[in-house]
Amino acid sequence: MSDKKSILVLGFNTRPLAFSLKQSGFDVYVVDFFGDIDLFPYVKDSIIITERLNSNYEALKEDFDIYLINFGLEMLKKYPNIDYFLIGSGLDDAINERRVFEEKINELGLKIKNINNDLKIIEKARDINLIHKILKENDFPVPLTCNLENVDDLSFDFTFPIILKKKHSSGGISIKKIKNRTELKEEKWKMIKNKINLSDWLVQEYIEGIPVSCTFISNGIKSEIISINQQLIGEKVSNPPSNFFYCGNVVPAKISKKDKDLITKISLRLASELGLKGINGIDYVLRDHDPFFMEINPRIPGSIRASECSLNINLLDLHVKSFETFKWKNIVNHLKSISKIEYATKLIMYASKDLNELQLEQINNLKNVHDKTLPQKGAKKGDPVCTILNVDDDHDSSYKGALKIANKINLIMNESSY
Repeated sequence: MSDKKSILVLGFNTRPLAFSLKQSGFDVYVVDFFGDIDLFPYVKDSIIITERLNSNYEALKEDFDIYLINFGLEMLKKYPNIDYFLIGSGLDDAINERRVFEEKINELGLKIKNINNDLKIIEKARDINLIHKILKENDFPVPLTCNLENVDDLSFDFTFPIILKKKHSSGGISIKKIKNRTELKEEKWKMIKNKINLSDWLVQEYIEGIPVSCTFISNGIKSEIISINQQLIGEKVSNPPSNFFYCGNVVPAKISKKDKDLITKISLRLASELGLKGINGIDYVLRDHDPFFMEINPRIPGSIRASECSLNINLLDLHVKSFETFKWKNIVNHLKSISKIEYATKLIMYASKDLNELQLEQINNLKNVHDKTLPQKGAKKGDPVCTILNVDDDHDSSYKGALKIANKINLIMNESSY
């Protein structure tokens, strides 16, 4: 290994993290799900789960967390002198698996530094009942929420439509809009019939509004806001598998200062109450200037590259420093020194149908396209194909520029001659 600091990154899509870590001087090692072709210039070595198991997203997604941990340990045995490990998306709720990972690190006697939130803090951050309690105590808006197993069909008094979702959702997966009482009964019966644990599911008031998120950095005591972002959910141009799928962001969000101030206040309070460390994200839906809490992501959020492009700053470098003693003042000064903010739009494109090698090659050759699918793999309908990242001086130009690229991609996907 080189004399430079080294880091192991585990995650569903590690390319944005690997890019920034490489830029800040790290030797980067990754365990990644897809193995996008533009990941490899930024890493020293990698294990790609779909490649190693010779399978695809649909077949492997349910056990992704187990594969990620096991291959992470394999990488550490191969490179026992790696300095840091960072966990991205995909393991927010895999507490037992993460605990095993940390225990194995100790058993192996590795000196690697953990630059993630402590497991107890992650558990608290993902405990919806605890978060709602904190918010209510501070008079912050919270959507009406109830455990599905406690819903009595006779006394249930939510106004329809409602949302049925897993307690620990990610990226909009497993979220359903329920129109009426009959539909709710049918969904419950299907779950019981299929032996699905009702205690893992929630029913929630449907909040119609503007989806936003807040990205912030903390040292366990103090926090600073990085960006407040518009979330793109169920964007039709992206071909998402469902209406609640995460499709990207526009950074910063085009909302009022009053709205931003309230989102800042809520986010900083939660960060303080939970003792979060590093860069984290919180999702909200803004309705009539009230930001209703949706979810905490106690790790670097998917909007990170858009935030970096908007602020022209390496946020992964700051994330690592936030775990080092006496670096907080430098982090704050760095954030406050930002003089120019641009608008960055991230748009995830999903396959509208099965795609062949030629189509993927043409998509990959477009400007401002990242997270490029290896053409030889092909892509199944519903698979993520690539990410568009478009930067401009104003919100509308940034977003519309991304849409133009998305339209080009959809033409390639749907051209009948292929």
